[in-house]
Amino acid sequence: MRLKSRSHFSSIILAAGISKRMYSKTPKILYKILGKPMIQFVTDTAKECGSSEIIVVVGKNFKEVQTVLGNGIKYAIQDPPLGTGDAAKKGIAIASNPHILILYGDVPLLKKDTIQMMIENHFNKGAHLSVLTCRVNNPTGYGRIVRDENRNFLKIVEHSDATDEELKINEINTGIYFGKREEIVRVLEKITPQNRQKEFYLTDIVHKLISERRKVIGFEIKNEEEILGVNTKFDLTRIREILKRNWFEELMKKGVYIEDPATTTIDLTVKIGKFVQIRPFTLIEGNTTINDNEIVGPFVWIKDGEKMVKGLKDPLKEK
Repeated sequence: MRLKSRSHFSSIILAAGISKRMYSKTPKILYKILGKPMIQFVTDTAKECGSSEIIVVVGKNFKEVQTVLGNGIKYAIQDPPLGTGDAAKKGIAIASNPHILILYGDVPLLKKDTIQMMIENHFNKGAHLSVLTCRVNNPTGYGRIVRDENRNFLKIVEHSDATDEELKINEINTGIYFGKREEIVRVLEKITPQNRQKEFYLTDIVHKLISERRKVIGFEIKNEEEILGVNTKFDLTRIREILKRNWFEELMKKGVYIEDPATTTIDLTVKIGKFVQIRPFTLIEGNTTINDNEIVGPFVWIKDGEKMVKGLKDPLKEK
């Protein structure tokens, strides 16, 4: 899908969070998933969906993030972290395009096609702000999307404020937004923090625009895998498995035979030729190229083209 010229937009990627639940000194957005830093999935998607400017909002992790992503993008610093609304404000302050897409550095599975369809729908409907929504199996903890009988967007109700009827709604707010820069900036200037932490949140701009009778619409998707975020190492493992499944499916459609996906890991950076057979208990990492017709494994570890482990003992045969 080619977006129209009217859709020139900047992507603001919020990545300044402290990540306390990861229990790690490494910022969660820099954790590698199949050889690729998490934040890079998001910046790549932003580029692929047509963003002409990418701004990553960082905190104390600025230097580490810049080392990974380089100088091809812009950086805005949020320190101290004062909520998603404040983070977006920092990013938008240095944005140069008339429209803004807000993404998250810890949501790596969102597809470019989804973003492009949301943006196209935004312009077709003449909206001031579009909210990406999703139907999920378990909406506990998420803000619910309340619509009228004609499916028009009415409001977002936080889980703690929802009535019994509203709690039955399984369409949730993903926190991903697209809208006019001037509208978002104007509303952000009017919002004040309403909690002890003096933080304010992006949902506040939705509520404010609705109160002003601006056109806010929801663009609904049904694949909840796309909007999964990483808060813990368990979440990281779950997302890794989804990416691995999709990656292996792509490889096997091209003729690669992976005998045992459960015991095999192949980085996304690996290049594999035609008619390759990958045997069980094989790990292939980094900048490695596997030529056509090769058989790799079993019990082998290859990193950056070099065999790290020539052969591991089969534990079942040791007994």
